[in-house]
Amino acid sequence: MNLKLMVSGMLICCCVAVQTSAGSVCSHVDLPWLSEQVRLPQGAKIVLKQEQGDLCEVVVAIDGRLAPLYAGKDFIVAGKMYRKKLDVTRETVAGLEEIAEQERIAAEEKAALAVEKRKAFFKANHASLDPLVAMTFDPGNANGAVYVVTDPNCFHCKELLPKMERVAFEAGLTLKLIINPVLGEKSRDMAAHVLCNNLSYDQYREMTGKEPGVVCERSQELLPKIKVLFGSAGISFVPLVVAGDGSWVVEGSDINAVRAYLGLDSEEGAGNGGEGCGTHHQN
Repeated sequence: MNLKLMVSGMLICCCVAVQTSAGSVCSHVDLPWLSEQVRLPQGAKIVLKQEQGDLCEVVVAIDGRLAPLYAGKDFIVAGKMYRKKLDVTRETVAGLEEIAEQERIAAEEKAALAVEKRKAFFKANHASLDPLVAMTFDPGNANGAVYVVTDPNCFHCKELLPKMERVAFEAGLTLKLIINPVLGEKSRDMAAHVLCNNLSYDQYREMTGKEPGVVCERSQELLPKIKVLFGSAGISFVPLVVAGDGSWVVEGSDINAVRAYLGLDSEEGAGNGGEGCGTHHQN
């Protein structure tokens, strides 16, 4: 046999073998592999996976949104892909309009169901809140109470409190504050400082975040209980305002929603609010 022909045949066979063993550029891409490269929230799912040259184009549905990714052998790139001035990513996502709408509706229904479950939780467990109260604000004419769940390191919580003070005076309500440190170590240190030093409401409002961290029996007892209670309700965000009898809940800093539940006029210039700190918060 001609030596040159034999070598050529061997090279062709080798090339075919390499391509066969390598398989598709998408063959290794699944949710567990994606989760090794980037943190994905619970419920994320792949809605499209296709080859784009040497990369695998992956579209992941996350909380009702579509997120396009491009995966290599051991990496992920997030962003847009262009080829010859064509926006490949936009073209791909445009072809998924029906899926995108389905995911959006499903996410909204899931969020609404979660809100209703949290409301039901407080109706059933409002009596468990009183032992967790760190301090109160009493306007002097109180004939009822609401719970305000807050984090001393949360900007939206700090913005909400003076608005809640006005509500307390107008509606004759005591504000019962529960400190739920959802924003990490600094929040926990600030919460422990509040509890261990028995800060008054005014002292709490004057905190700067530079207070020394402490540990005491009260913080060691209350903070785990707070974490367990709100964790069982799937709540890892603040602020929340809860009726004294658990009959209504406002998630986030929507002061006008609070005022509406109490039969008070809307606060001008307050907007709809709803912002919060932490995770799993749905505006």
